Amino acid sequence: MRVNRPLGLPNGFTLVETLAVAGVIAVLVVIGTVSWQPLIAHAEGVQCLSHMKSLHTSLVTYVQDTGHWPQEPDAGEGNKDIDADWWINELKPYGGTEEVWLCPTLKRAQLSLPISERWKIHYSPGMFGPLPTDPYKYSMQPWLIEISAMHGRGPNICFPDGSIRQLDDFLKKKSP
Repeated sequence: MRVNRPLGLPNGFTLVETLAVAGVIAVLVVIGTVSWQPLIAHAEGVQCLSHMKSLHTSLVTYVQDTGHWPQEPDAGEGNKDIDADWWINELKPYGGTEEVWLCPTLKRAQLSLPISERWKIHYSPGMFGPLPTDPYKYSMQPWLIEISAMHGRGPNICFPDGSIRQLDDFLKKKSP
């Protein structure tokens, strides 16, 4: 619908009307962004758990296929990138791709860092002896531990049975 403007002004929005609409849109964007943050955090937490479950499955399959836990060579000891590359390559045939080794929340948090300073894997695998039963010897010996506490109650921990708990919950259950 066209509105005729007084004094021969052209039809259309005035500067004040345009700024008012832009202001309303900006407020709606801020409200929407704030309300989406908890949903994004929850979705990333679920994806992190899924990645740990996938790595657990990769490790189980590796142990069944080779008869032992992956035995990391000493050559990369102390260099996080060499160690990470070794784990990625060792489990890649079993589904442990580069993407599965990354917690989405930590990945997003590291975006501001130069690539050379980012962690290549966000889950630290346990170290076990070469016997097939070694990784299953103790039911509470972690197979994987998240390298940071990005999901609320401490880092996620993956156990031999495939269960995943957060550190604070695990410590509360263990204490008398």
